[in-house]
Amino acid sequence: MKDFIDNLNRDKARGNIAPHQIILLLSLQKLYLENKSHIIHISDLMDTFSSVWEEHQNSFKTKNSNLGMPLKVFVNKDYIEIKVKVEINDFRSKTELKSKVTRIVVNRVLLRLFKNTEFSAFLKKRISN
Repeated sequence: MKDFIDNLNRDKARGNIAPHQIILLLSLQKLYLENKSHIIHISDLMDTFSSVWEEHQNSFKTKNSNLGMPLKVFVNKDYIEIKVKVEINDFRSKTELKSKVTRIVVNRVLLRLFKNTEFSAFLKKRISN
């Protein structure tokens, strides 16, 4: 668990783990535990990401709460799969994500972490460093 988090992308300007990826992990885990499913709808993820971001926004400096880039990183690292109607040109566009993404599938590496009862607490401790 610690190694996984330590290997997340760093905020180049500050050297700390970018909060976006931890917020995304917290959001994905929350939806997985609530729905008992590894398939997530983009609108649910966007709502949960915003809610989790708001809950923790005082723990980090950045105010850019865009979900798109951490989502793309997780796709590129095979942590999740995104099923789309047509290719996504701009991951930063919420409108494009909502209109093109049909579902998100959480892959095994994350599912194993999500089942760990201490994962969420660990993420919350690491959100600011």
